[in-house]
Formats: sequence, structure tokens, C-alpha cells
Amino acid sequence: MEGACTKMLIPTQTTIALRCFSCGKMNFSALSRFGLGEGKSIKIVCECGTCLVLITKNKGSITLQVECVMCEAKHLLKYRPFQLWNGKLLKIICENTDIEIGCIGSAESVRQSVKSSDRSISEMADEIGYDRYFLNPEIMYQVLDLLRKITEEGRLSCGCGGSRLEAEVYPDRVEINCSLCGAVGIIFAETVKDLQWVTNMEEIQLEANTYRYLDDKRLRKRGSSRKRNT
Repeated sequence: MEGACTKMLIPTQTTIALRCFSCGKMNFSALSRFGLGEGKSIKIVCECGTCLVLITKNKGSITLQVECVMCEAKHLLKYRPFQLWNGKLLKIICENTDIEIGCIGSAESVRQSVKSSDRSISEMADEIGYDRYFLNPEIMYQVLDLLRKITEEGRLSCGCGGSRLEAEVYPDRVEINCSLCGAVGIIFAETVKDLQWVTNMEEIQLEANTYRYLDDKRLRKRGSSRKRNT
């Protein structure tokens, strides 16, 4: 229509999703473009009280100081405002592990991205069928998913050469067994630290004829006081 006015819509809200390094919960928070003034900071905190990210605007740029769930370091990420408020999905990657730890974008794109990345975890939860069995279901499902990938990529073995390895799942851990020599390797799956350790594993090799904690250097004290569930 001649003389009609055209409108340009500029997004003023964006959603940021980050996983808490203390409790492991995925948090979704809305961030207003007009709620962050020049020289001002906004702190996003998990329900458990842990700070997830400190967002600061300075000289026209936005800096995110992210508490990383994977490496426990503080990542400083700098963006221009249009990168955060254009509605497009922006993934937040751990600089030390190259693993996605969160994302920013429209509420729909962020939730879809998180849902997609957690799909294999959810499928595994459905197969197991009893969330209340585990001490920390969310951590356990992610550990199981990582162990599945390690197995599929041929990075799981036993020092005796046995090829038949099986996993037994307990409320707080996974025990990998070799049917040839009886070796057992124990991996805990209770905390974010447990998840970080499994994420950083290049391979898993059981020690022939032994029953041991695979992360025994870090968990020697914790493991020494535990009793095996039967």
C-alpha cells in the first residue's frame, strides 16, 4: 500500500541457559536488553545459591564471566549486544574441553537446544525407569551417556585382553566388569566433579584381576570408607 509505514522489530529479551557446577541443574534465565545499563552488572544465581554468571556492560560490549561446570575455571566471554539479542542461538563453549556448557538465544531456540543435547540422557532414563533409585539422577544419566560413547568408540578395554565387559549400575556409581578375569573398575556418578572426571577420560582400561576405583587418585579417601552394595 502506497505510503504505508514499515516496522522493524528489535528483540529486547534473550534467554541464557547454564548448568550449575555445584548441583548440576540446568538454569534458564531471561535477560533484558534494557535491564543492563552501561557500567552495570547482573549476577545470575542458581536456586542452590551458586553464582552461574556475572554479566557486565562496558563501552558498548557485554562481558560474561561464566563459572564453568566442566573445568571449574572462570571463562571471560565478550560479545557485542546484537550478538546476544538477535534471536539466534549462540552456544557457550568451555575453552579447555570444547564442550558446550550453555547457550543464549530466544527462549524457544534455547529450550530446543537443551532438549536436543539431553535427548540421549532422557532416553536412557526411560530405559532404566526409576529416577529415584539414583542419588543424583541427572549426573548419573550424563555419566552413563559418556560411558556409552567411550564404549562405542572402542576406548574401553581390560588389561587381560578380555573383550566381554559389562556394566552394573548402583545408586552412586557404575561398576565395569570383565567376564574373563573378573576385574572390576568403579566410576562414581554423584557430583559434578564425578561428571568432569569422566568427561576428561581419554580411555578406560581395567587392571586385570583387580577391583579398584578408576579415579583412585582423586577419590582414595572417599573410596576407602565405602562399602560395596550387594
